[in-house]
Amino acid sequence: MRIKLRRLVAALAWVYLGLLFAWLALYLLTGERLLLIALLDTLAVYLFAPLPLVTLAAATTRRRELWIGIAITSLAFIWLWGGLFLPPPQRATAGGETLTVMTYNVLGWHTYSEPVIETIRQESADLVLIQELNPTLAQVLQGELRDEYPYQIFDPQTGVSGMGALSRYPLRQAAQALPLDWIGAPQELLLDWHGQVVSVVNFHMQSSTLGGLSRYGLDNQQRTRQAQALVDFAAGAGPFIAAGDANSTPLSEAYRTLTGQLADAWQGAGFGLGHTFPGSDIPGSMRPRLAGVPVPQWLARIDYIFLSPHFKTLQARTARFDGVSDHRGVVAVLAWAAP
Repeated sequence: MRIKLRRLVAALAWVYLGLLFAWLALYLLTGERLLLIALLDTLAVYLFAPLPLVTLAAATTRRRELWIGIAITSLAFIWLWGGLFLPPPQRATAGGETLTVMTYNVLGWHTYSEPVIETIRQESADLVLIQELNPTLAQVLQGELRDEYPYQIFDPQTGVSGMGALSRYPLRQAAQALPLDWIGAPQELLLDWHGQVVSVVNFHMQSSTLGGLSRYGLDNQQRTRQAQALVDFAAGAGPFIAAGDANSTPLSEAYRTLTGQLADAWQGAGFGLGHTFPGSDIPGSMRPRLAGVPVPQWLARIDYIFLSPHFKTLQARTARFDGVSDHRGVVAVLAWAAP
């Protein structure tokens, strides 16, 4: 009986490892071209969650081949996410000048201004880039934060397409160059930081939750096109910062397109997975439900700060959760990179 049980445990462990190997191979070969693989890529980190049980099964059954499978899948996990669990590098600043940037999707369907204001004040960023800014919240922010942030550029909209920027440094609107087929029209801005003009883009990419599974593949393609547009824009922009809601995880083609030319601030100095979605479950939230029950919070990282090589990231963290948005913000402390 004990031998049969060990064989069953070993068989189940190999079924799991086989499926994990199959996903990894198809991810490497197809990326997002297969809908099922694209969906699995979104939450792929959780595919590795059963590994401790498989390790226990290997120890119990004493199967050498299971240990080999565990070693291969562990190396895959380290390759994909291991760098996020290393201590961030200690980087000195040049002249002590730093710029703290925050991206913050506030959820456009509510009017709870106090938690949003408290979060912005607590994080105390120099530049705050806001997505889903509705007219009610924009009016309150304009009045309440005028002293802390004298430079404000708002494009509020009812629903989820509003955008806004708050800055302690001089900030002005730039000429529109990016295409307009985003959830919210990207804000193209020019920031005067210690005499250096920095191009800034506040973006909100296409969401799959708006189109449903039937459009998932098309939405992936759209996000990849939007990512390429940002990369092309950055190529001639000089010092450049792009921040916002990408609606894409780090295994997506859109993310790979962006990080092919730009640095991800979280990868530079963040610690851990840095998940930013989903948060609250108030009406209007995009937090998914299964059988009427909201899924757990903070399953994926979809909010980012991207940088040109002119910058280095000193610190990166997720922002305080305001309790009302279905996202939490990302904050990065930047400095000029050494020439």
